Amino acid sequence: MHATRSDQIVTYLDRLTAYAQSRVADKELAADAVQEAITKAVKASAQLKDEEKLLPWLYAILRNTIAGLARRQGREIATADFAEVAAPEPHDDDAVCECFKPLIATLPSDYGDVLQALDLDETPRENLAAKMGISVLNLNVKLHRAREKLREAIESTCKMCAKHGCLNCTCGQ
Repeated sequence: MHATRSDQIVTYLDRLTAYAQSRVADKELAADAVQEAITKAVKASAQLKDEEKLLPWLYAILRNTIAGLARRQGREIATADFAEVAAPEPHDDDAVCECFKPLIATLPSDYGDVLQALDLDETPRENLAAKMGISVLNLNVKLHRAREKLREAIESTCKMCAKHGCLNCTCGQ
């Protein structure tokens, strides 16, 4: 009998729990995050087409869930590395960390232009693709690669934000 996607997700429970506990000092918050992430994953499991991407997909859901729980509860996620650092003033839930903007200029120009137009200026993809003379599919690939390059740049220059997903970041204020 073939295992269902829900069964596959549950097999990663130990890994997800260990991951959450390594990121969150409060074990109850870590357990809540894992439970919520698994619930979200089971509900959305039909969206995942590539079985080989299941675990990274679960980790992404868990990271977002941890950040969301912390925001909703108005708590700083305390990790072993940063547990003694005073919590900065919390951002508005809709606030975006600004530390990434100068890094866009360090990317190859077409990547920076794509990020600026699509993510910051909210230009419709069809319009930008037509302006660049490429297909929307090709534009989506460029956007994916640009975001990957930006993520790498953030991880190499802004260690705390990269580790915590810019939760309560004060570097852009």
